[in-house]
Amino acid sequence: MENAVVQGLVSRLSPGLRPTLVGIGGFGCAGKTTLARSISGAQVVATDGFWDGEGFDLARLRCEVLEPLLAVRPASFAVRDWASGVVTVTTIEPVGIVVIEGVCALHRTLRDAYALRIWLEVEADVRLARAVARDGESARSMWLETWMPREERYAGIDDPVACADAVLDGDGRLLRPPTGSSLGA
Repeated sequence: MENAVVQGLVSRLSPGLRPTLVGIGGFGCAGKTTLARSISGAQVVATDGFWDGEGFDLARLRCEVLEPLLAVRPASFAVRDWASGVVTVTTIEPVGIVVIEGVCALHRTLRDAYALRIWLEVEADVRLARAVARDGESARSMWLETWMPREERYAGIDDPVACADAVLDGDGRLLRPPTGSSLGA
């Protein structure tokens, strides 16, 4: 499923000999991965692969992914699959559109690397229903008691929405470009 709004925003970018980085943030089960994969020809890096059991290792993400790509070098990094525990090494080539997607993708330590920043705004009840459908009913309490409050604290401290060039709803419709957006309405 291709998102016309996002394709329009991405088409305004000018990928040339250097990679063009796009950040897609939003809370868990907002649709970040689906949206990232809908961007034609984009390479996608999920911040989920940088979870160390306690939090996201953003310093490793910056060092192993953003810095090499910004220096026009391939980015190679190991990620552990949450469900299986299997570790794989991925290489992202320094060309075209590269999307970094995840809850913390628009973290203040990463956001300046992006040519385009998108935030997905999806109601908590919708996200919870998606999480339970994906992770099972046994995960409901973890989402309600741990994960969702943790995301709210992060957003309260880091305010990733404020840096977004575009805010989209769960169906990919433009809700609002924040004041001062370089991309306009």
